[in-house]
Amino acid sequence: MSSAALLDALEAAETFGERAAADPLAWLRWTPPQREWLAMPASRKLLRAGNQVGKTVSGMAEVIWRATGTHPFYWTRPPPVEIWVVCTSWAQSVAIMKKFWDLVPKDLLRKGTVFDAKHGFGRDSPTVVFLCGSVVRFRTTNQGAEALAGATVDYIAIDEPTDSDIYRELDKRVMRRAGAIGITLTPINRPCEWLHEMVDAGIIQEVHAKLTVENLTPVGSRKPLTLLDGTPMDQAWIDEQRRKTPSSWAPVVLDGEWETRPEGVWYSCFDRAKHVTDKLRLSPQRGPIHYALGIDYAAGDRPYGHVAVLAQVQTYQTDKARQREAIYVLDEVALGGTATNEEFAHDVVAMLDRNGLRWSGLRHIHGDNPVESRWIQKSNIRTMGAIARELQVPVNALVPRILNAKENQRSAGSFDTGNQYVYARLAAGDLLIHPRCGELIRALETWDYTRMHPGKDVIDALRYSLKPWVFPSGAQKNVTVRLF
Repeated sequence: MSSAALLDALEAAETFGERAAADPLAWLRWTPPQREWLAMPASRKLLRAGNQVGKTVSGMAEVIWRATGTHPFYWTRPPPVEIWVVCTSWAQSVAIMKKFWDLVPKDLLRKGTVFDAKHGFGRDSPTVVFLCGSVVRFRTTNQGAEALAGATVDYIAIDEPTDSDIYRELDKRVMRRAGAIGITLTPINRPCEWLHEMVDAGIIQEVHAKLTVENLTPVGSRKPLTLLDGTPMDQAWIDEQRRKTPSSWAPVVLDGEWETRPEGVWYSCFDRAKHVTDKLRLSPQRGPIHYALGIDYAAGDRPYGHVAVLAQVQTYQTDKARQREAIYVLDEVALGGTATNEEFAHDVVAMLDRNGLRWSGLRHIHGDNPVESRWIQKSNIRTMGAIARELQVPVNALVPRILNAKENQRSAGSFDTGNQYVYARLAAGDLLIHPRCGELIRALETWDYTRMHPGKDVIDALRYSLKPWVFPSGAQKNVTVRLF
């Protein structure tokens, strides 16, 4: 290629890049389920799918087209219009705002509109105003249905499952203007029976997309979409996702089915020969090593009602520049539900001692909600008091403190997400366990995902120890921990 031809090619590439940046929606290639849902003129419509199918992108495209009156598939009310984007939490809302910001043509917005990675479009009542007068407000449902009452809206986009009372209130908001509601979700973390019934009754029309190569291949293309690192989302990639996902969960998280299918042992990927070793030693040369402790409290009649799990965690980069965690579970304390706080504190300190650690060497400590029974009262505060007495230090001098493992999280969502994270790390070979952790090993071999299984409490303690990595937005900054 001549120098002139090369310059022309570079100029053409720059021009294309500028046009794509100015109007990203115009250059998106829609997959069959995305296109079908976007072209569906129903006043109540649902895009139900698993992960990676592009549900939220479709939802935000619908919002932008309706706000600007430029919907390419059917007529919508001319601007200005009032639109809500409804999410279940602030963290989810900021993530949705980011996708909206990546898609919207910036020259269509009122001058001065900015997006901040931490605060989105503003912590208080985040709102985007278009030059045409349309308004998009990002709302959360944490404060209940009453907080959504009183407004009149033209269109509402709901991202991920919400409760039936929230939906009923939102439905009222669009009634006066004969507006519409678009829902994009994977049916997990909240009960969706009510939504399933409305779909079956024909009240809500839906597009259901399973995780297949066909559903990941844009219309008119012969190749599937790729991840940001260039990995093709082909059959090999899909097979790997299925390998890393519990078989009981795969129908929902991968294929968007309405229900999971419990089938015996949940951690089916756990193999004692593969995952249990006393030879592993994480190297400080590879990166900072963090020590994390998870504590679970359960009723007095539970076999293991007072449990602690100690883990080493080290963050590393994969060959595709993805961040992962190498986890080595070092030790455990598993006492009966009637054990006293003093007995538990004594065993926890002894566990740290045999692993060459001090309490001050722990980086993250997360404990369960308080539990009371006729035998004993258990809580993070009482445990800290008992630990302080065992170490013979004032309780106010005990550092680090034990944080609440369930703070600012829906219990159902955190429970499922945490277990999925542990499963993925086991399946990838990134979570190994020392043979002294006998109760945890037996729990992983037998737990059936039920709440009453005796091994659940030990697995809960493991999840709590890993909270900063399961929910990284709450993780503290990395520091190197000195080995004792």
